[in-house]
Amino acid sequence: MRCASYCTAGGYKLAAMADFFKAKPHVTQLYRNVLHLTKKDQPWDVFLFNNGCFIAWGLRKVQEEQLINQLRAFSADPFPLAEIESDRFIYKIGSETKIRPHQRLNADVITMNAEEVSNVQLKLAISYGLAQSVKLQSYEASIEKTVKNNQSIPVELAKTGKIALSRKLISKRIGEIFLERSSVNLTGEYFDVPEYFWQYSNMEAYYVMTEQFLDIPKRVAALNHKLDVLHETFDMLNNQLQHRHSSMLEFIIILLIFIEIVLSIFHINLF
Repeated sequence: MRCASYCTAGGYKLAAMADFFKAKPHVTQLYRNVLHLTKKDQPWDVFLFNNGCFIAWGLRKVQEEQLINQLRAFSADPFPLAEIESDRFIYKIGSETKIRPHQRLNADVITMNAEEVSNVQLKLAISYGLAQSVKLQSYEASIEKTVKNNQSIPVELAKTGKIALSRKLISKRIGEIFLERSSVNLTGEYFDVPEYFWQYSNMEAYYVMTEQFLDIPKRVAALNHKLDVLHETFDMLNNQLQHRHSSMLEFIIILLIFIEIVLSIFHINLF
């Protein structure tokens, strides 16, 4: 069976979603920052997270695409289709619950204990890890793009001693870098252990299993390193902007002094 994770927006309006899908009708259950969606007598579950990610268990790809279109009306900052991040897994029934890479297919395999395959809490615990992973993919792609767009700046500064960008363009670059850093910092709690496990601590082991398999702690560390690089670039651009401002003030002062001297000479010659 198919399990897929998607990051399609900056956030979801879960209460409005719940009202919309209840009228379809679907069975909905709102947990802490998560909406569980399913239908009676149908072997699928969808978990929608308020950070703009959803995990679909048992849906076909065409159904996932339909769901993406439905969610746009309830999304804050929906991503263009080309910027939607996704990941695919295979899940099956086995003797124990685990996650392993597939030897032949380009997809990891989630095996669920036969006695727990219908356990919604178990699927939700794993989905928390899958949602964190796909959200990280979105940040990684965005920050990688920003780093790439600005990687020539240190080289240019080292070669020429200045940055060949106008004040307006430098200010825009600073704004872009600031937005990237603030977006990660403001949503950083999504990469901590979810508060859900304060209440369901018996499920935390499955979340930890998923987190470790997907290397989330290492990827968060790598993301923070890239943020540090962006911070250094931010400082470099800011210093360049301040230098240009200081140079302009010096030029204006020199010009005013020159004008004053000229006027003084003119005044002396006149009298």
